[in-house]
Amino acid sequence: MLLRLARGALALLRVPTATGRAIIALALVAWAASARTDIVELRMIALMCGLSVLLAVPWLLIPMRVHASLALRPPRAMAGDQVEITLTVRNEGRLSLWQPLVHLPVGERDRWLRMPTLPPQERRSHDTVGDDLERGVLEVGPAVAVRSDPLGLLRRTVRWCDPIQLYVRPRMVLLSTLGSGQVRDLEGVPSDRISMSDLSFHALREYVPGDDLRHVHWRSSARAGELLVRQYHDTRRNHATVVLDSTPASYRDDEDYELAVSVAASLVMCAAREEYDVSLLSGSERVTAVATGVVLDATCRVQREPDTEPLAGQVQQALVMAPETSLLFVVTGASDTDLDALSVALVSVPADTRCVVLRAVPGDAPSVVRQHGHELVTVGSLAELPGVMAAAS
Repeated sequence: MLLRLARGALALLRVPTATGRAIIALALVAWAASARTDIVELRMIALMCGLSVLLAVPWLLIPMRVHASLALRPPRAMAGDQVEITLTVRNEGRLSLWQPLVHLPVGERDRWLRMPTLPPQERRSHDTVGDDLERGVLEVGPAVAVRSDPLGLLRRTVRWCDPIQLYVRPRMVLLSTLGSGQVRDLEGVPSDRISMSDLSFHALREYVPGDDLRHVHWRSSARAGELLVRQYHDTRRNHATVVLDSTPASYRDDEDYELAVSVAASLVMCAAREEYDVSLLSGSERVTAVATGVVLDATCRVQREPDTEPLAGQVQQALVMAPETSLLFVVTGASDTDLDALSVALVSVPADTRCVVLRAVPGDAPSVVRQHGHELVTVGSLAELPGVMAAAS
């Protein structure tokens, strides 16, 4: 009960604006002074201030019964792009709402909307544009109506609707190809390699000692008078794994890190377009999904994590998470401190897995160096990524 009363008292204290509190204080001081000095003018000032506050109360008592909703177009955006935010409100009360003022935060930015007059049982919409968006998962809303009297002495807020999430993905560029890299997968597509145990039948051949008798085709063997065994096409499916270094020491500043995130997202988008299964690992953010949107949404949430493992450890975790990896991309920053340990870690990568290490170093010249069985690619800007990836493939 006491807690409820305390909350009510705090809510009541928030009703007067700064101007309203000044008028109330002036009324109290003028009344106290007039009681001691018998100056009639001070009493008149106190009465006028008090009357102004009392006349402001009915403006706050007008009920606001509405149903409101927020919509985003498009529902996903890229960093730096614009998104159209639509607030739709239906007045479910019996009285018109005259141009209500609505507070609508977009991330950490505040926006104020002046809605059109809402007649009873009518629906109105108001559009605004969120621009210069930064990568991340932003909250749009809640939409809060702010009602005040004409003098701005008292103010009442009413929450109209809950916030919705806006996924702002990193900037991405279109890559022509990721190159080759395949691993065996019984649900994949047939390759040109021949296997003795798979699902895609290829041909019959003569039995060789050591062959599994389960693959003997007995009917053909009886017809030919010798043992014949089945051969199969080795079926395969590509799986790309992107490791985005989340170690803070690997990046000089925010620009380095955001370039690395954009590089990783571009690789994910290209892998999905080439019908790869995709995995992404960056610190505590770990996603394996066929749906591209799920992985790209994860790039909105990634951030540098002080307590994360060194880059070599992150690569080992990625290979455990996605053992079927055929293409491994490791995206890091300008720091060279972890590259030697990373080279040692990449030695344990299966021989048929292609490894590409990409360093995001804004301002550096693009380059491709082949060393220790993998490619080391330096990217100075996002626009250079298609060229260096084509050179590396």
